[in-house]
Amino acid sequence: MAELIPLTFIVMYIVPFCIAAARAHDAAVPIFVVNVLFGWTIIGWLAAFAWAALGPAETPGSRARSARRYEKNMPSGKTPMPRILHNFTD
Repeated sequence: MAELIPLTFIVMYIVPFCIAAARAHDAAVPIFVVNVLFGWTIIGWLAAFAWAALGPAETPGSRARSARRYEKNMPSGKTPMPRILHNFTD
């Protein structure tokens, strides 16, 4: 049972990043960096948590705009990637 205490703290430590990733937050990677570097301080963890929970998340409309922007910037003659890959290329 005692071995679950460190595991619980590790899981709680990465909660801000998990929230950002689940919400498809535009700044998920910077939230992860802040969480890793400053999460050991309570203020850093709370800042990362608030940023992840309250900041603007990516919406279906913003994803569609990103996809259109990507397709518009494609060189002529090239085939655009399937839509599922757009989230991984920006």
